[in-house]
Amino acid sequence: LGSKGNVQVVVPNQSESYGSSVDPPEPSIPVCTLKNFPYDISHTIQWGRDLFDGLFCRRPGQVNDNVDDVSSMSVEDFAKMILHKLGDDAALEVAAEMGEDFASFSSKEDDSDYVERVREASLRWAVNLADSLFRASIEDLLKQHPIDSVDEDGEPFWSGTRRTPKVLSYGDRDDVVIGYIVEFVRSAARLRVEMYLPPSLSQEGEASKISVQDA
Repeated sequence: LGSKGNVQVVVPNQSESYGSSVDPPEPSIPVCTLKNFPYDISHTIQWGRDLFDGLFCRRPGQVNDNVDDVSSMSVEDFAKMILHKLGDDAALEVAAEMGEDFASFSSKEDDSDYVERVREASLRWAVNLADSLFRASIEDLLKQHPIDSVDEDGEPFWSGTRRTPKVLSYGDRDDVVIGYIVEFVRSAARLRVEMYLPPSLSQEGEASKISVQDA
């Protein structure tokens, strides 16, 4: 049960069933820990789950919920609507996401180039995502808190549960790291292709396959 590998023995007709008791709620993990200072495998698992949910559940749902408004309203009116609904900061984030999501995926199923356009756009998106997550954001964090910086108590900032992060990029000399980045890009790009490719063009999943060379 969970990342700690706990088990519960259930003996038919002799012990209570798994559903007979309720597990205590899992302690919540602060957002700053998930985003910048993970130190436990459960933190990285939760970060990955949140990332997946945002990219491949929330964002396509966001597109589907707003596609009619985008089609029927002017850009100015749509911007006013989301500003009113979400407020400045959230509206800017949503606008950036929707601009990215709508730009390359206005589907015309009779467009012979559509599959390739979706693949190329998805690969670019996945490469940019990997760069943002594993290089740019880490560089920004290390600029804010350099390796030799100290906290308000004069102690090294990167100590205790704060693990010094490492910048990862395609320029890394470690082949293992490059392999991880390539697999991330391949997986993210394929999932995005699957999201935006009409079933009539999916070719039973063949169209969304991304090779190592592509990534």
